[in-house]
Amino acid sequence: MPEYTWVIEAPFDYYFGAFLNLSCSLPCEYCVQKITLPNQPIAHYPLISGKEWVESLNSITGRTKKRFLRYPKRKKISITGGEPSLHPDFMYILNNLDKDWKITVTSNFTSPFFNRDVKFLKQIKRRRSIKFNASYHFMYADIDKFIENVKKMKKAGFFVHSIFLVAHPAHMKEIEEYKNRLLKIHKIVKLQRFFGRHEDDLYPVEDAYDVVCEQEDGIRNYEAYREGFNQSGKKDIYCRMKKVLFAPNGDIYNCHYKLYTGHKEKFGNILDPSTKAQGPSRANEVRRGMDKDLRIVMPQDFFLCHDYGFCNPCDSEGHAFKDLEGREFNIGQESRLRGG
Repeated sequence: MPEYTWVIEAPFDYYFGAFLNLSCSLPCEYCVQKITLPNQPIAHYPLISGKEWVESLNSITGRTKKRFLRYPKRKKISITGGEPSLHPDFMYILNNLDKDWKITVTSNFTSPFFNRDVKFLKQIKRRRSIKFNASYHFMYADIDKFIENVKKMKKAGFFVHSIFLVAHPAHMKEIEEYKNRLLKIHKIVKLQRFFGRHEDDLYPVEDAYDVVCEQEDGIRNYEAYREGFNQSGKKDIYCRMKKVLFAPNGDIYNCHYKLYTGHKEKFGNILDPSTKAQGPSRANEVRRGMDKDLRIVMPQDFFLCHDYGFCNPCDSEGHAFKDLEGREFNIGQESRLRGG
């Protein structure tokens, strides 16, 4: 274990996401990393080892919440990417994150990791306590192979919760066919609305589909969505986020846009307790006990952001803003709220 303790001061329900890498086994042109960054490249991070991930994440305090006459509630963490199973220490990470973490893995089930046999997959411990969500990308992955891998994971004893399909507006007939086929082998198959540009329109748009998309994205204020997520120009705004995101090199962010671009405004690095936090967290880092403990205070109220206009759709749900005149609005609400 590291010689320090991480205190990441954030409410227990904040989303924690560990991005093991940003690479993927599929070349989807509508990837949320690519489609929302037309004018700047996705960041290239050096990978950190599984041992470093495990030691650092397991050193974070406050990962259980006591409950009256019930077992303590465990902190949720999403293991994601890119395609997280491409990390060379993917199995080691799943096997060695301690039981105070409630783990969800999001994967496309197409990397070489899933092409191995059931005996290999069973080397992952606590298989029923790790939740997998699978995303199927029909334009880039063979349906028969995907179904084979889903069945194999179940046979190995894994809990596969949901299968997601992106409802690309140009392929709705195929989407429905693939959904019906997947429902024959798994009971929870959810359509997700398409994020990004199609025929010069920024999606999602109002009344774009004749089918119901079961996976909520929280977008109701389409005017604000087009303003904040169109990737065409930046302006200052006050933002409120409820996320703690760990980049592939351990850098800490609270929004996907900044993580995907390797933004200079970060909250330090989970590997190095001597690292100077930058950007909005500069005044929030407090060292205690001969540098063996490190406290990072994540913003819980509005903070000034200079990148409004380049927000990433991964942050759409429940995203609250306040303009410089003090007017509050939320992507999840149809009208702006007066404030200030």
